This record gives sequence, structure tokens and C-alpha cells, in this order.
Amino acid sequence: MAQFDVVNDTAPKRLNNRVVKPTISELRAAISGSGVAASYPTATLNSSTRNDLIRICRVHSIAVTTAL
Repeated sequence: MAQFDVVNDTAPKRLNNRVVKPTISELRAAISGSGVAASYPTATLNSSTRNDLIRICRVHSIAVTTAL
């Protein structure tokens, strides 16, 4: 589910959409690189939605680095 980022698609169909940060890949990378990575295996991160990933970062106070 979290492998396809609809909001931050590389080839958007509507050009007036805003880019929402952080992206799903940035959230997954932050969780994987944190101290709680053992609690969230890859299968769990792949099946999580964007909102699930944001909740994980908020609960564990994980800082997410975004690229402009």
C-alpha cells in the first residue's frame, strides 16, 4: 500500500497539485533508521498507509528529513 505515493507522483496528471512533504519514502527511511526500527519490520512498513507512518513518527518522536 505504501509503495505507491499518489500525492507525490513523479509524473503528475494535474500540474496545479501541491507537493506534500514528507513523502512516504522519507517517512519509511526515517523509521528504518531510528532506534525503533526493530519494532516495525519491512512488511509492516509496506502495508502501512501514509497516515500510519506519520503516526509512528509522532508517537516515537522521529525526526523526518525532507528534500526540497
